[in-house]
Amino acid sequence: MAHGLLGADADALRALARDLEHAQSALLAVRGGLSAHIALKLHWEGPDAFVFRHAWQSSYAPVIGRAATMLGDTAQALAAEAAAQESASR
Repeated sequence: MAHGLLGADADALRALARDLEHAQSALLAVRGGLSAHIALKLHWEGPDAFVFRHAWQSSYAPVIGRAATMLGDTAQALAAEAAAQESASR
């Protein structure tokens, strides 16, 4: 533990929140790119292709979306913690 510091470094919390927001955006961009590729560019027919596309739409893409939501929610919580830390430190 650092001497003289009790609680969190508000600037560090905000920096981590920004990093999480960037990660959320990147993850959503990857999901969007993959969804477009699967829907428009993937030249694959047959029952296995149908099963894969269905799994992507019903399972895989939503899981990526939930992960992105968790990153965003955590970023918001960290920003609120940073504000609370600064308020408590005054």
